[in-house]
Amino acid sequence: VEISLYKRNDEMSTNGIDLRAAWNRLSADYQADHAIPTDSAHYGPWSPPENELRLLGDVRGLRILEVGCGGGQCSIAFARQGAQVTGLDLSDDQLAYARRLAAGEGVRVHFVQGSATDLSAFAGGAFDLLFSAYALQYVADLRRCLAECSRVLRAGGRLVVSLDHPFRDCFSDDAEDEMSITPVRSYFDNEPMRWQWRSTGIRMESYHYSIGQWSEWIAAAGLTLRRILEPPPPADLLDQVWPTDDALAALRLIPQTIIFVAEKG
Repeated sequence: VEISLYKRNDEMSTNGIDLRAAWNRLSADYQADHAIPTDSAHYGPWSPPENELRLLGDVRGLRILEVGCGGGQCSIAFARQGAQVTGLDLSDDQLAYARRLAAGEGVRVHFVQGSATDLSAFAGGAFDLLFSAYALQYVADLRRCLAECSRVLRAGGRLVVSLDHPFRDCFSDDAEDEMSITPVRSYFDNEPMRWQWRSTGIRMESYHYSIGQWSEWIAAAGLTLRRILEPPPPADLLDQVWPTDDALAALRLIPQTIIFVAEKG
């Protein structure tokens, strides 16, 4: 799930891209295309979901903040399991969809419009779990974001984040708006990745940081990194996107998703 959360001068990226407006424009088509289920939290399209990975355990009674909740599917899944859930997102239209979906499923989730780099709406230590699926790759100031996440976590609380694997980014050709069979970008290049969302003409911006940078900044935020997972993509998805006889079939061999699990204190 790709949800924009970075805000500079309210909603403008470093390239002058209005990410809030972009996701408002994309929301309806995105939700129709993906039809994301609400039976389990997910870690993005390239990873098995929570009901297979089982990273979170029993969430009943936990205070959960989902950062970059998008259409609210993961937040709703947590609420269905008895958690007290708040979903944060930059996009008004994504949140409107999330509220309708939660109402239709008869669950209670508190949805808030805001930025991942400014969680001042929430008190320190307010949450037991911060969860984010395919959202923080859209945050330019990752250090500030992680510091805010740490602040609103209670001692012993967990941060669980999934995103595109940084190695996968090396094969993403911004100029051609497609994947490449050979690396076209340095793993150590922190320049923003600017691209078009499919054939919509809507421009987006995301950010690449190495695993080492993530690990360093997680520690700097006062969090202890407990696990790094690189789950193999579902075989049926690989067969659909890159069949074994496809020109890009070699991309089946690289990691697509990374998941960080950290704890406060």
